[in-house]
Amino acid sequence: MPAITVNYLMASGFGYFSRYETVTADSYFHQPWLIMAIFTGMAFIVTFVFFAISTQKVGVAMTVVSGKMSVVLSVAVGVVLLAEPMSFLQISGIITALAAFYLTNKGRGEVQVEKKYLYLPLLIFFGTGANDSLMKLSGVYYPDRDPIQFLTVTFFTAFMIGIGLVVFGVSRNSFKITFKDILAGVLLSIVNWYSTYFFIKGLYILPISVFVPVFNAALVFIAAVSGYFFFDEKLLMINRIGIVLAVLAIAAIAFS
Repeated sequence: MPAITVNYLMASGFGYFSRYETVTADSYFHQPWLIMAIFTGMAFIVTFVFFAISTQKVGVAMTVVSGKMSVVLSVAVGVVLLAEPMSFLQISGIITALAAFYLTNKGRGEVQVEKKYLYLPLLIFFGTGANDSLMKLSGVYYPDRDPIQFLTVTFFTAFMIGIGLVVFGVSRNSFKITFKDILAGVLLSIVNWYSTYFFIKGLYILPISVFVPVFNAALVFIAAVSGYFFFDEKLLMINRIGIVLAVLAIAAIAFS
């Protein structure tokens, strides 16, 4: 939690100081998209907290799959709210991607799940879908929105909530803040800023019903292959089938 909070602070700093022209802090309060950026920041860190709890209570596999399955919400937003067209090939690719998410994580990080914790994957499903949808809708409803300023407010909002959680955790001796936490947060912020910036740019250029499924399928593929080559993770045959399906899903959606 301390590392994540430092990450959000540094990421918002990247946004604020990366402008060529001078932008005063006061100018952010007069932006029409301010409220949406604040809600996006809240969704960012709340979903992260749910991820952390869910990983402990229901396991890695169910947590990851729940997050990836949220592409259904993103596609629904694109089709229902934004009237994005859907082809048979695209629908087939999305269904294939959902199967890939499940099969790639099948048998990995599974734990005995207590029924009282089954609400956690559901919260992650809606939280992740809300993150993606809010970033897309902000660009649709506010086409003149500056993505750097938008993300600056988003990350700073997440930092403000995070620092409150850190203070609460330290006061209860739940954890301690170490130099490694701060260093990890600084390094993470660099990756987090640029990955989120290009994600929101991708959402601006492409339909959400195309971009999010391709993004998630590619992420599952890269994560599984990286885990195999760099972290000596074992891949079952069913996991390998999932990786192949992820590639097929990307191809189907892209060519649609």
